[in-house]
Amino acid sequence: MSGPLMKSNPSQNNPGFSSLIFLIVMMVACGQMAQTIFVPALPAIADSFTVTAGQLQAIMACYLLSYGLLQFIYGPASDRLGRKPLLIFGLALFVIGALLASVATSYNELIAATLLQGMGTASAGALCRSIPRDHYFGEPLVSLNSYISMAVIFSPLLAPFAGSMMTHYFGWQSVYSLLAGFGALVLLLVIFRLKESLPADKRKPESIMASYRFVLAHRKFKSYLLCLVATFSGIAAFEAVAGVLYGQVLALSPFWVSIYFVAPIPGYLAGAYYAAKLKDNNKSTYRSVALLGSGALFMLIPGLSNLVINWSLLVGSVLFFTGAGILFPVLTSAALEPFPRHAGVAGALLGGLQNFGAGVAALVMSLVPMHGQLSIGGLCALMVMLVILALNYARSGTDLDKSDVAVL
Repeated sequence: MSGPLMKSNPSQNNPGFSSLIFLIVMMVACGQMAQTIFVPALPAIADSFTVTAGQLQAIMACYLLSYGLLQFIYGPASDRLGRKPLLIFGLALFVIGALLASVATSYNELIAATLLQGMGTASAGALCRSIPRDHYFGEPLVSLNSYISMAVIFSPLLAPFAGSMMTHYFGWQSVYSLLAGFGALVLLLVIFRLKESLPADKRKPESIMASYRFVLAHRKFKSYLLCLVATFSGIAAFEAVAGVLYGQVLALSPFWVSIYFVAPIPGYLAGAYYAAKLKDNNKSTYRSVALLGSGALFMLIPGLSNLVINWSLLVGSVLFFTGAGILFPVLTSAALEPFPRHAGVAGALLGGLQNFGAGVAALVMSLVPMHGQLSIGGLCALMVMLVILALNYARSGTDLDKSDVAVL
């Protein structure tokens, strides 16, 4: 094994590659849209149930909580039962949750329905990483993960526009009706178009704890996992504080706040596209770290003088997001490659811990006193240092399990 990834097997470039991308992107979009589509409907929901703005935060919190935690169950369960049955169960649960939300008559009913939605889409959140590993490794795996990474970051941006239109013309309940319809479409696609990617003879009949111990004993997996959690935490921290810096500190208009807030996203998409096209994954990793570090410095240096400068925040965030766009598909693929028989567990750890780390980072940013750009610049710089240390740790030894790698 040389660098983070092994060379690809040319025989794996089959005609099903594009259709698999489409199916997985649809699965991912289902869960990602559910995180943000209801945001424009929050004022209407508050009026309907007579709740405060603080109580409304529980909607997203409950969704993310169930979405993150249930991934730790779906992943190992799919290694024993197969991917498709878990996806069908999860997506059906999501559709039921969305339908219940659309007819909720109390705020508690809406919260319960939201929990069901997160419990359902957690299946797609965990298995969108495992299914690609069942089919591919090397360059095709990086390419497929790049497209999935684009969907993860792009679909939550489109969802609020749809939610706004539905709320304006049909009321807030229609937002959840739209989610239910979209979820039903994805469910039908999975039932009739998705082939089981983990046949019975390749499944691992062992306890969940034994599976987790096996995966977490792998040096490179732990290293790449730390890199991904640290990078995603930096993104989440920036998103948590950017609105305050642009809107309250710099006193920009809501229009310009939205422009500056969305501006880093094209950088992320460009980075993910670059990762899909570049054949040298070592070079991709080095360049991503350089971009992450440059972005952190652009935000940190003005912060050392207690300043907030809009162009430095803009440039810094674009560079950081571009580096993240390269790093995510490359290291996600590298982390999954050693585990053809434990891809469910590995995917669950990657998805669940990234969401948990993002939540912690956002919480930290809400608690730390704001001194210009220092807090966000310092946190992003710290995350880059963790990435560098983790990559060095990954290269300091090899520990591939021969029984898994032999399948390759």
